[in-house]
Amino acid sequence: MSDLSCRRCGQCCLRGGPTLMREDAPLPAQGALSLEALVCLRAGEWARDDALGVLRPLDGELLKLAGTGESGHPWRCLYYRDGAGCGIYDRRPAQCRVLFCADTAPLEDMLAHGQSLDRRAVLEALADETVLPVAPSLCLELITAHDEACPAGRALALASALGFRPRGAAAAGESTASGPLTGDEKEAARVELAEMARYDAVFRELCVTRGRVPAPLLPFLLGRPLAALLAEVGLRAV
Repeated sequence: MSDLSCRRCGQCCLRGGPTLMREDAPLPAQGALSLEALVCLRAGEWARDDALGVLRPLDGELLKLAGTGESGHPWRCLYYRDGAGCGIYDRRPAQCRVLFCADTAPLEDMLAHGQSLDRRAVLEALADETVLPVAPSLCLELITAHDEACPAGRALALASALGFRPRGAAAAGESTASGPLTGDEKEAARVELAEMARYDAVFRELCVTRGRVPAPLLPFLLGRPLAALLAEVGLRAV
């Protein structure tokens, strides 16, 4: 029998916090996780597929613990404390509970067969709670309107068709099956990207000024700004 056990060295926390699973839905209502500490990775965003060893667009949205943004480890978990370890260890997310660096099989099984948590499931779990500063119904309306107007997948697929994608990335699903983009098609793609980025920025501003949505809640509700996603692949929205 192996006597290996987690040493709680924090290396997994330093390299990036977990994405949430459906069984984590009660954690925000219980106060274990703050919504301001969550960021939505929307369908179509680039993410690493460890099984294939490449970056590829996400098939669906994920909720991830936000990172500290520090140089070197921007996704370092917000809840990790130097010298003290995990600040929510007794109520840590499901992936943290099964992760053991000496045997990653349980985590791999969870990622392969478990169900990821999404924004709507979190809001449903909070429907009768008072931890939200705005009504869950309004949050759902904002999510739907934003996703329809400026989907991350569409924007990043257009950027990929223009030749802007992360190094080591797999081909995006929506690009140049009929050959390279023509000059007019490139211009149309640039115009569409600029319009989506502008809409995204204005939508976020209106959520705060008119919808009274606290700005720190926007990464959970709307994901990361479209301009930031485009900048990650080397494209500056103007």
